[in-house]
Amino acid sequence: MSSERRARQRAALIAVLAMMIVSVFSWQNAPAIRRLDQAWIDTFQRFSPRDYDSRTPVRVVAIDRAALEAFGQWPWPRPYLAELTRRLKDMGAAAIGFDMVFSEPDRTSPEEIARSLERFGITPVAAYADGRTHDRIFADALTGRPVVLGAILTSEYNDRRPAVAVQPSVLGSDPRLALPFFNGADINRPGLAAAAAGIASVTLSPRDREDGIIRRVPLVSQVDDMLVPALALDMLRVGEGASGYLLRGSDAGGELGRRESAVTGIRVGPHALETTADGAMWIRYSGMQPARMISAAAILDGDAADADLRRRIDGHFVLIGATAPGLGDIVATPMSASVPGVEVHAEILEQVIAGTMLTRPDWAAGAERATAWAVGLLIAGIVILFAYGWAAIAAVAVLVTIPVFSFLAFDRFDVILGPTVPILAALGAWVSAAAVDYLGARRERREIRRQFEHFVAPDVIEEIARDPNRHMTPGGEERELSILFCDVRQFSSISAMLEPGDLIEWLNGYLTPMTEAILEERGTIDKFIGDAIMAFWNAPRRDENHAQGALRGALRLVRAVQVMNVDYAARGFPSAKIGVGINTGPCSVGRIGAKSRLDYTCIGDAVNIASRFEGLTKIYGIDICIGEGTALQAPDFALIEIDTVEVLGRSGSALALHAVAGDETVARSPAFRAEHDAWSGALAAYRTRAFGTARAAFAEIERSSPVVIDLRPAARTMLARIDDIRMQPLPEDWDAVYRATRK
Repeated sequence: MSSERRARQRAALIAVLAMMIVSVFSWQNAPAIRRLDQAWIDTFQRFSPRDYDSRTPVRVVAIDRAALEAFGQWPWPRPYLAELTRRLKDMGAAAIGFDMVFSEPDRTSPEEIARSLERFGITPVAAYADGRTHDRIFADALTGRPVVLGAILTSEYNDRRPAVAVQPSVLGSDPRLALPFFNGADINRPGLAAAAAGIASVTLSPRDREDGIIRRVPLVSQVDDMLVPALALDMLRVGEGASGYLLRGSDAGGELGRRESAVTGIRVGPHALETTADGAMWIRYSGMQPARMISAAAILDGDAADADLRRRIDGHFVLIGATAPGLGDIVATPMSASVPGVEVHAEILEQVIAGTMLTRPDWAAGAERATAWAVGLLIAGIVILFAYGWAAIAAVAVLVTIPVFSFLAFDRFDVILGPTVPILAALGAWVSAAAVDYLGARRERREIRRQFEHFVAPDVIEEIARDPNRHMTPGGEERELSILFCDVRQFSSISAMLEPGDLIEWLNGYLTPMTEAILEERGTIDKFIGDAIMAFWNAPRRDENHAQGALRGALRLVRAVQVMNVDYAARGFPSAKIGVGINTGPCSVGRIGAKSRLDYTCIGDAVNIASRFEGLTKIYGIDICIGEGTALQAPDFALIEIDTVEVLGRSGSALALHAVAGDETVARSPAFRAEHDAWSGALAAYRTRAFGTARAAFAEIERSSPVVIDLRPAARTMLARIDDIRMQPLPEDWDAVYRATRK
């Protein structure tokens, strides 16, 4: 298995682990995930509020600024509220709900004023001859009318309990343990509570207000063993003339798989309400609607015969609450940070009556986790099978698709499906996979720099490090290379002439310019073998002109030795002469070696032939010898075919051997053409067995003064070979191929 494949598998495994962690946090209902989901749903609410229908029979009679200007500061004397109640009933209100609690005596009532003045020795005249009180007047107005008063449930312990008109019937398992629990209450005065048709909670559960925003409201709460309905729920009971309401437990409909106490729904009259497991109702807000609001001043000052006013009240559920700034009943919703609490109750009533309730089904959490698993496994699979780029595209697609799908479920079907868990799974899977890939890539780049920093040009190292997969196939690959071997002639003699310290200095002075010459032509130095150098082109960096690069590198080596010898002569060091062999052919290249020590190198027959060509430079006395494969890829260079040879270890395979005189500029010079033609003519005569002609031609070359390339040593080699041939009978199968007997 390739290292890249293993790296992808590691990244995919980390991606799956990240997805599993997100799933576990989701399973534990982590606050951070819950709040992110809430933020998404809040955004959906603002983007697509509930369509408001003014025909829905719900109105809010507001204690607003106009009412306060008309009738004085709040709280009003309770006879005002009594008159408000009577007028609303006379106009045909189906049910009247007060979003307030009358827990204290009316301080404007005559007996309360008298009690206050008596403390200072003043005896006021009673206002009512019959001894009535404001509470009594208000209670009389409540009696026999469909009015529900509010109660505030608190977490503080006290002995006050709301005088709830009816307790619900329970179908299935008792769901009390699932309901919000309160330790006490702020209740109405006894006379008022007894006169009302119902008492209900106006509390918005703190359980659902972690960030102060009301998203759902409990329809039933518990104080000790008493179940207290929400204001909207009890107004429905009273307005619909229902005898009570039905609370469905977890197994009321034969539900399977749920053993804990839970509420599955509430029925009141003809309305079946879907709730959360703790009996709460999600609210899809329509926002502030002027058509919903009627000022209390309009009712108290209005004419009972006003047809338009009566039309707005007749048959409606009417909520009475404070909306004026400074009265304190202000809450935050997804739509606004400042909303009168009475509007929340109105929104609930509107949704229940219209039958368009926002729900979060029992299967929603499971669907979110299943989607998260699918997303995580998808990204992990793409990482393994394709590439990180495709996985990134998949992650982006998920980040776009999941919120859109959640919004459509909310907007079209009133279903809450949180997008956070799948989004976090996608982000976690991709980011973790990308992080593993990034860290692995950084480690690989460090390894590449460490491995090649002394053997490849710095800009080549950076290019390879930026995209290792492009330049290096993990585990190695078959690739055509141009391989160069360079060796110092008579190095043993040089070693004998120098002290060990001087020899090291001589070698360092030689290897440094040699290395620079190869790196400048973007070659890769494979290894130093004493005074010998092995290098190659077209790996790890791909280079279509690798043969030409190798030739330029070889020419640089020859020039570098010439410059180096000037310095050596000045220092009293022996001069150097090198031989360079180059061959081009297919090789296996990559990290090769033991597990504990891997070197980037190449192996193959082409490598061995390049080494043999370097050895042939000694026989022909020329600086650079190359094979036919290299020559074919550099036709514009100044090349001369020297001979046809069969190198040691390659019996039966003849190879054309070329000398390198220079680059393209040299190839165009008349001097090179003359030397090229002279040698080509001599070699042609030799191959056609015209040995006399060949000998004369090679002798002429041996006597000439070289201009571009010194072929005199090679000519002497050919003259000696001709002399040997003429001293003994020529075999019939003579093929003019020189068969080397040594490296």
